[in-house]
Amino acid sequence: MSAYRSDVSRPVTSALTPWWRWLFLAPGLLAVAYGFYGLLTAGGRVPIGSWLTWFVGSALVHDLVIAPLWIALGWVAAKVLPRPARGPAVVGAAVSGVLVLVALPFVLGYGEQEGNSSFLPRDYGTTLLVVVGVVLAVTAAWCLVVTLRSGRSAAATAAPRPRTRA
Repeated sequence: MSAYRSDVSRPVTSALTPWWRWLFLAPGLLAVAYGFYGLLTAGGRVPIGSWLTWFVGSALVHDLVIAPLWIALGWVAAKVLPRPARGPAVVGAAVSGVLVLVALPFVLGYGEQEGNSSFLPRDYGTTLLVVVGVVLAVTAAWCLVVTLRSGRSAAATAAPRPRTRA
């Protein structure tokens, strides 16, 4: 049986249980409903055209850029990295990606005001490179440690134990 084939012994409704899963879903749905209500009742305070452009644009950027890039990185990691190093590599890539997404507006200088040197006072590009470099260095060390540990434990379990005579 293929690993990607559905399990016919589990009914589709099994995704609805246990009951506590709904505790995670309900706050998210309430937040979406509150935001949608605020959008509809804001009147002219919210430029719907700009909001719609941002909303559709972010979905397209995710589906056409971020998701394919993430899938490609996962495929490369599966081909290149040893199995124990894949988890740490994924965590390091995710943390680096989130850092870049959060820092990008600062690096590009969005909102910079001429004559106001206190608004974006730092060299955000260099800082981002340093922080991402540290994250990737920690990730590389983590990958090395888990790979070496798994090699040691695999060697210890594979090595025959010496027999003692009684």
